[in-house]
Amino acid sequence: MAEDFGFDTNLMRFVAAQLHFLLSMSAAREMFEKSYFALGLSEKIAVDQAVSGNVAANFQQLTPAILAGQQAQQQVGFGIQTAAPKQEKS
Repeated sequence: MAEDFGFDTNLMRFVAAQLHFLLSMSAAREMFEKSYFALGLSEKIAVDQAVSGNVAANFQQLTPAILAGQQAQQQVGFGIQTAAPKQEKS
């Protein structure tokens, strides 16, 4: 499966996983003053929901700026051809 993606994609996945792990560890320390691995099941669920909420909020905050910077999409393929308007002779 690792051969399906290029080095850049796998590197970005690795960095994202490391950041998610670090965020989970930090959130567990701040919320319960324990290591993530010392938490019970309900505490881990609470930490995971807090981390997911944080990531979703950051994504929603950044997305409009990213979308605003993109160029307008152009049609692809064959468009519907319309007849040219007839010009009246004067």
